[in-house]
Amino acid sequence: MVKLLTEAEAAGEKLAGAEVGRPLGVPTRTGLRRLKSAVQHLEEHRRQAGRAHLCSVSTNA
Repeated sequence: MVKLLTEAEAAGEKLAGAEVGRPLGVPTRTGLRRLKSAVQHLEEHRRQAGRAHLCSVSTNA
């Protein structure tokens, strides 16, 4: 699902629930829910990847 979403983003396209649901064999509404879930997952992954260079700093006193 995330792969489909990233490919659509790269092509500058927006996906609809029907486009997601059809290949999965699920109703449009379910496709929309899965699309929203994939968008949230991808955003969180990108947010975490953006912080990968950060590390905690502790002070030893």
